[in-house]
Amino acid sequence: MAVNGKSFLIDTTKCFACRSCQVACKQWNELAAEDPVPTNRGTYENPPDLSHTQWLLIHFNEAERADGTLAWNFVRNSCRHCIDAPCKQAAQNTDSITIDAETGAVLFQEGTRNESFKEILRACPFDVPRQGPDGQMFKCVMCVDRVHNDLLPACATACPSDAIEFGDRQDMLDAADARLEAIRPDFPDAAVLDRHDVRLLILLGDRESMHRLRAAPAAADAE
Repeated sequence: MAVNGKSFLIDTTKCFACRSCQVACKQWNELAAEDPVPTNRGTYENPPDLSHTQWLLIHFNEAERADGTLAWNFVRNSCRHCIDAPCKQAAQNTDSITIDAETGAVLFQEGTRNESFKEILRACPFDVPRQGPDGQMFKCVMCVDRVHNDLLPACATACPSDAIEFGDRQDMLDAADARLEAIRPDFPDAAVLDRHDVRLLILLGDRESMHRLRAAPAAADAE
């Protein structure tokens, strides 16, 4: 059965880590600055992790390709808006995590403060949800307020290299396939991650192991 709604296409081969998307996300959603202010960790990547006020983060990773050339890869860490969201399945109350009918966006509601953060985090395949001081959980909301008013998500609007596309899901899948075909001569390992399972489609040029991609924490880590 076809899955409708919206999807992102994140083309990492076009991203040069300007992090305009991070800034736009903060501005549109009126998210506070990180507290405490992150310190220099010897990397341009900043801040060090997602938080209840940091819903989108660009991860940096240096790796060596088979031909000996340097690959400095950038990849987005944020909610992938899973088609069959494990976080929603883990919630005890059906109205704590909802699915937007028009877009398919997975939305955390105020009721998440009454859920077990440990269980919700453990259920997420990508280690995304974060908990605020009062227990409410937060993550990317796909800018559904903008999308419902025929606007692109703030991150897609801000991206200067067109590395972020957004639109009807099938259009994004078709765009991903066309892009893969176009770059295959230069990026033989190019692939789209989890294309059947998520609405945030990430197109990688280099192998998956050459990027800093987050996975769900082990049970002990989620304690």
